[in-house]
Formats: sequence, C-alpha cells, structure tokens
Amino acid sequence: MSLLKKNKFILIFLFFILVLGGYSAYKYTYKPHPSLAEKTVAFSGSAEDFSEKVKTDDVKWQDVVVELTGIITQIDIKGITLNNNIYCQLEHSKAISTLQKGKIITIKARMIGYDDLLEEIKLDQTIIK
Repeated sequence: MSLLKKNKFILIFLFFILVLGGYSAYKYTYKPHPSLAEKTVAFSGSAEDFSEKVKTDDVKWQDVVVELTGIITQIDIKGITLNNNIYCQLEHSKAISTLQKGKIITIKARMIGYDDLLEEIKLDQTIIK
C-alpha cells in the first residue's frame, strides 16, 4: 500500500470512530426521563399525614414521588387542590372534566415544593389512580 492509501484508510477509520462516539454521547446525554409510573413511591398515605411531615422537614421531601389520598377541594384548568393545601398539577388535563369537588381520590405525583407563607405543597406530574 502506498502512503496515500494508508492515510485514506486511517482517516475513514477515525471518521467512523468519531461518528460512533458522537452518536453514543448524544444518546447518553439525551436519554428519556423515567416516567412517574416507573418510579418508586417514598410516601403512601393520607394527604393530612403528608402535610404534617412536610411542615417539619420540607427539604427531605423535595423531588420525591408520593401517593396520597385526599378530598378534592378545588379544581382549575391545570390541576386540583387536595384538602385545601396540596396543589396537584395534572399530567393530563383531560382528566379534569371527570373530577368533582368533595370526591375522595388517590393520586401519584412528584413533590416540587412547599410554600411556607401559604402553607401549600406543590406537586406535578400528577396521575389519578
């Protein structure tokens, strides 16, 4: 083989490795997030019990999946409020049309924050069980 043919082979091989490495890095970086249904539940119980636990240590409950049972006290376009102090932003807003105030439901959601001033817990990605 001449020097020119060896260089072409090396360049093609390096280009192939670079493309393969770039594709692997892209897939690793932009892999899909696990859905809420796949995550394990850190707390399961009533909305009142969870509210008391969050009031004592809200940092511990940040970004944790919970399963709560409570009474619907308010309904708006994007979500519902349980027991007057837990706002649940629904994952699918189509489910709102089937809900009624005063109804007891069980939800699975991720806690995103606690408002000390209003004493309100905020959940997102809420799924109605």
